[in-house]
Amino acid sequence: MIMAFSDTTTGSKSRVCFPRRLRWITPLAVLSLFALIAWSLDRNHAASTKSLSTTAAGGRPPNKLPPADDDEYLAICIAVRNQHRELPELLQHHYHHLGIRRFYIMDDNSMPPLSTRTYGIPSSAITIQYFYLADHEKNMQYHIYDFCNEQYGARHTWIGYFDADEYLEMTGNETLLEFLHTFDRNLTDQTPIGAIGINWRTHTSSGLEKRPPDGNCRKTFTECIIDDPTQDSQHIKSFVKTAYYDKPSTPHYFTLKDGAVTVGEHDDVRHDSFRTPITRDRIALHHYGVKSKEQYMEKVQRGNAMGDPKDMWWWDHIKDMKHTPCPELALYEP
Repeated sequence: MIMAFSDTTTGSKSRVCFPRRLRWITPLAVLSLFALIAWSLDRNHAASTKSLSTTAAGGRPPNKLPPADDDEYLAICIAVRNQHRELPELLQHHYHHLGIRRFYIMDDNSMPPLSTRTYGIPSSAITIQYFYLADHEKNMQYHIYDFCNEQYGARHTWIGYFDADEYLEMTGNETLLEFLHTFDRNLTDQTPIGAIGINWRTHTSSGLEKRPPDGNCRKTFTECIIDDPTQDSQHIKSFVKTAYYDKPSTPHYFTLKDGAVTVGEHDDVRHDSFRTPITRDRIALHHYGVKSKEQYMEKVQRGNAMGDPKDMWWWDHIKDMKHTPCPELALYEP
């Protein structure tokens, strides 16, 4: 018995020859055999994609990954200097698990430039702007954020202003797109919502001295400080509605136009860089601000775009606080 079939990917034809002693096999048996092979291949494919589709906040597997924001309703603006090794994980997390399709990487005089590397997502989703040392201003991060909104704000409804060590997590049952759409309204008849402040989830070094070999911060640093309302996790970072953007008041909080206000996830109005009580019922921002001691020392030496880099006091401050397990993002692949 000889059967021929076409390979749909190459167009080539293959012949399957059965030995003489098996030629008594009926066509029904042959079809059953091929059905079994197809089922096995489909099962293997499902297993190979499982890690991408069954991880979720708090270990609750989602039915599917969030839809891609192909219309670029939102974007992320990140000021970065010499963090080539950190960007792949950061961008892959937000591309796959948040559905973000536009990243503005503001390269603050990195050497070599960040544009010389690839980051594991389509390059079409990344816009890199290089700032030379001669471009520097006193509060460079403010200048960078103003540049993002002036150059790109008209293309998006929202832009989130974050750092390369900050990872979003949807902690409820909404996607990021669904969450942001719930704020496309006024708080009252005369008060538009112009920004959303998201509480930090502040991670510790998990006792590590050296950079983890695989560099994966989500799987390595699974300990956080407790939610003390007087300490670091009361900080927010902001998504700003581009139509109401005026200027940054701090790297965390923005002055808005036309009487617009910043609110938290429960419509609570914020007037500065802090939000208490700390809640993350719908969304969280994981802040891997220290990582290992080796990485923290690199951070100190790198400085920041505000010209006021942290030193060892902040390392000691985080180390000396009460800690609690926070493995939520360790479940995410990639």
